[in-house]
Amino acid sequence: MLGERLQQILRKLELNQTGLAKSLNISNVVINRYIKNKTTPDYNFLNKLAAGFNVNINWLLTGEGAPFYSEQVRNIGDKQYLELPVVAAVSCGSPAEILAAEPEDYLLVDTHSLPGDFSDYFAFSASGDSMDPFISHGDIVVVKHEEEWERADNRICVIKIDGEVTLKKITIFSEGREILLSPFNKEYSPILINEDSCQDVYLIGVAIMAVRSL
Repeated sequence: MLGERLQQILRKLELNQTGLAKSLNISNVVINRYIKNKTTPDYNFLNKLAAGFNVNINWLLTGEGAPFYSEQVRNIGDKQYLELPVVAAVSCGSPAEILAAEPEDYLLVDTHSLPGDFSDYFAFSASGDSMDPFISHGDIVVVKHEEEWERADNRICVIKIDGEVTLKKITIFSEGREILLSPFNKEYSPILINEDSCQDVYLIGVAIMAVRSL
């Protein structure tokens, strides 16, 4: 279970629960609940764990792959590739909950195409057809974690809305007070997020590439 894998990470990092909480600036009580499988870690915790200690989030959630991203790098010929498990589906229609599951596939990505920290990257399968013809159902989307909305303007992004996740093109208006989530498929309507919508919106990351499912 996830709590047991989190304890494995603590042992490998030679940290106790209190030390991890201090390093990540997170309550010790919250981490204790994760270890005891009383609650599921939120994205903020997972991102801090990945960024701070190079932990493979896919492994932590599913037990598949290697515990640390450095162990996911493979040398093929004179190039290095990052092996990303594809373990979740992101809705390309109406926002839906990310469904973590056992990896059905692994995507090898040339590390030269992944600037920055490898732990910032995630691989998802696209679910739905609202981003056709550019991203189709079943395509694999590589996403780079990003929290700054300014860097998401006019880009395809993964967004969390009221606890559910969707893949859309972002356009920012009114100095950031309005955000338009646009599909490419004209059969779907865009979603406008503003102060009146009272929705909890969180930017997860920016899509950097899509691999077509054949």
